Amino acid sequence: MIPVVRPKSGRSSWVMLQKPGVNTATLGVLIMVSVQLALALVLRWKGAGALNIAYLEGGLSWQGILSGRVWQLFTHICLHGNWIHLAVNTLLFYYAAARLSHIFSNQRICCLFFVCGVGSGLSHIVVQAFVPGIPPLVGASGGVTGLLLGFFSISPDSKMIILNISARNLSKGVLVSSALLFLMTPWLEIPLFADLGRWLELIVGNFIFQTAHLVHFVGGILGWVLIGRFLPRLLSSDDLARMRT
Repeated sequence: MIPVVRPKSGRSSWVMLQKPGVNTATLGVLIMVSVQLALALVLRWKGAGALNIAYLEGGLSWQGILSGRVWQLFTHICLHGNWIHLAVNTLLFYYAAARLSHIFSNQRICCLFFVCGVGSGLSHIVVQAFVPGIPPLVGASGGVTGLLLGFFSISPDSKMIILNISARNLSKGVLVSSALLFLMTPWLEIPLFADLGRWLELIVGNFIFQTAHLVHFVGGILGWVLIGRFLPRLLSSDDLARMRT
């Protein structure tokens, strides 16, 4: 639950993010979890070979788009590499969608999510076209980051439930760190940045560069820039107070 200051009465109260039900936040989580369960059943019944085919068909890649598998622009959003990947994305997705639900309709939230997800996915395949060997993209991270930074941009003084950091500073941190980590990716061989990336790998492990940092950056930028076009009306002080912690 989130404390909300209501300007008219001057009192503090508590409101839920959004109750589970027929809404974008709930349905989005259910779809992503259901897909992951289906993949687990494929692995159990058909084996690793069938699972790899599912990821190759559904994950987003430059070669896949060239061969006509344009559905990958959308299906990669529902696929996740493992349960931890899924848990992080579904929690952040529900949080962002539930906060935006105070202002946006379910249709607008869903549209913004897919615009950011598909747009950030396009940045991934553009890099794939020039740098061979990059694996297909899976995950809703681009769309989730877009929703989060979109919300942060219209409510910059909000704070997440766990982190005592303003949305303004958190959004800057997400964008700067994502951009730097992408530039530091060793296989890009960018002078100085690649050396820093190899040093970082020695300290924390190579998993740090198995994350699509460019996708996070582009998705966040899209959400930050486009959120204004999805606003149904001007926000009142009560609207903003309802969204802030």
